[in-house]
Amino acid sequence: MVVPLKITEVFITNIYAEYCCYSSDYSCSSISNLILVYAIGGPVSDAVIYISNSLGFDFEELSLPQLKLLDGTFEGIFFFHSMSKFGVLLKNGDTARFAYIEPAKNETWGLPFHMSRRLHMLNLPGLKGFLIFWHEHRLLFSHNSGQLVEDIPIKEKKAVTHESFGLSGKSIYAIAGYENELAVLTTDFHFYYGTLGLLSTSLIKITEETPVTNGSAIMFESIGNVVIVTAVKDEDDPAYNFVVCCVNMQYVLMELEIGLKSCKAEVLRGDFDKKMHILDMGETLELSAKLVPQPSQLPIPIVTVSNPHSLGFQVKMYEDGYTFDGNTKFTINITLMQQHTSGRAHESFISDIKIPSLSTITLDLIERGMSCIDLQPPSGLISIGCNWKKKIIVRRDLTACMKKFLEPIELENNYTYIIEKGSYDPNYHSRPQENNVDLTIMYDYEELGCPGLVYYNSPWKPVIELWEETRRVEVVKAEFVLIEIHGLYTYNYSMTVGEASCVSQAQNWSSVIDASTIKGVHAWDRQNYLSCHENHESAPLLWPNVEYQVLGGSTKNSIIFDERNGIYVFLVRVVDPFYSYCDLTTTFSIYVYGAFPKQTLPDRLVFMSMLGLMLILLWLGYVIPKLSKSERGKK
Repeated sequence: MVVPLKITEVFITNIYAEYCCYSSDYSCSSISNLILVYAIGGPVSDAVIYISNSLGFDFEELSLPQLKLLDGTFEGIFFFHSMSKFGVLLKNGDTARFAYIEPAKNETWGLPFHMSRRLHMLNLPGLKGFLIFWHEHRLLFSHNSGQLVEDIPIKEKKAVTHESFGLSGKSIYAIAGYENELAVLTTDFHFYYGTLGLLSTSLIKITEETPVTNGSAIMFESIGNVVIVTAVKDEDDPAYNFVVCCVNMQYVLMELEIGLKSCKAEVLRGDFDKKMHILDMGETLELSAKLVPQPSQLPIPIVTVSNPHSLGFQVKMYEDGYTFDGNTKFTINITLMQQHTSGRAHESFISDIKIPSLSTITLDLIERGMSCIDLQPPSGLISIGCNWKKKIIVRRDLTACMKKFLEPIELENNYTYIIEKGSYDPNYHSRPQENNVDLTIMYDYEELGCPGLVYYNSPWKPVIELWEETRRVEVVKAEFVLIEIHGLYTYNYSMTVGEASCVSQAQNWSSVIDASTIKGVHAWDRQNYLSCHENHESAPLLWPNVEYQVLGGSTKNSIIFDERNGIYVFLVRVVDPFYSYCDLTTTFSIYVYGAFPKQTLPDRLVFMSMLGLMLILLWLGYVIPKLSKSERGKK
């Protein structure tokens, strides 16, 4: 079902979206789901922007308070996933520049460039931040999401070069881009082709005849293959025929006498090309590439990342044998890590480590040139975020079924148990109700299996294991919290806030739920967790004697159960924001045993009964010997 677009009466002129084709992983597919719609031309402080994270099925107004503080004419807004930031194009007079906005942070700026009239923008595929800006007499390129925008030089003949398209006297009719390539049609039916790169970007005029007429369209079919489509009217039929011309640019460039240098490399290949890799919190990635130079050539490789604020890297290159033709082979090892842990960047340069981000990594050659059409630079996508293959499992070495407290057969057969009134908090229960009635709970054996076995009078803490698909990674030592999902509170924590060496007031379930818009067992997570071992001005240490309700980490905190036998179903969640970007959570069950039956008589009555019994026993101890003596005397 398509949800209608509900937008207030604002004139919409532009739509923006990016597409990720590296992987079917959620980190990639979510990129394709984001759409921005807006109107350009007015003051940026008055801009109204709508955003959709559902492929346009529904929209909501985008709130960016920083826009109210900017000055200039609003010429567009984009979300550059390669930087994980919004980019706002602003125009003041004949000068334009990008402002980059990250929620809850101050904006940063790109370098200004000349913009006398409105420009079209083409965001090339690959998420590398390659942008083309153009109108009829202007053609510009940015390799870093608009931070630096420059004119593309034009080569007409072997010795004729123009620093910009406007100086060539030509007018652009249509353009097409494909990762590292650009093709242009002009209004006088000429065809231009060029390659895009960090240090080698230019266009050349293709003098070979091509079927270009008024109304022709241009596109890339694949790397180095341009398709020109022209509609031709049939004189005998009202329909149109389409003339399709496929141009192999490698062949065309070889035929041109424009002084192109030969490609300096024979092989440039990376194991990360066209793939997505995930870099979770604190991890490193090892990537590899191969370079084989042409004989007597020494190409210089260069590694770039689109988001250096989040992604750092180290590169090692060494000789690694020879080809059959005797050419030297080089291996390039690239180690990726979060910029936060690289130790090579100033704190002000690093993005917020708690927020997931994206970056592309590209291996290119300095001065690669057009002759290397078949040697495209390998490029991959790095998701600095959650590895969705990760999960946590609570270890169960001993279960209630092993010791015959419960039987799997009865647990499978719609097993129910009772939670006594007064022993649970209805605010935590999925079905809020008064706590003056007993709760009947249906046990979910398919999800929970047989409960683990725990002795009530022994301090206990669950052992949590991190798994990646079917591979056990490690025992989780990070901070985590747990809560009984049905509201049972017949357990306590062994440590207080003071005993846990807290320097700020520690959070607990009550304070978190009161402050959160999410109620119940899902209120506390890594997004709102604050470690009490760090100073927080908003939470001074006022009550050191209250329970410390966080487990794991540097403390030896544990759970101590009240005298109650029975089943507990816990939700456990890792809340340490520096352990993983994933919301690592699971539910598990335990069976607590060994507690004495609960006393049902009043304490006063029990005391009087025990006192009476003791007096009777003392009286019997006195009377029985007397009777025995008197009977022996009679004999």
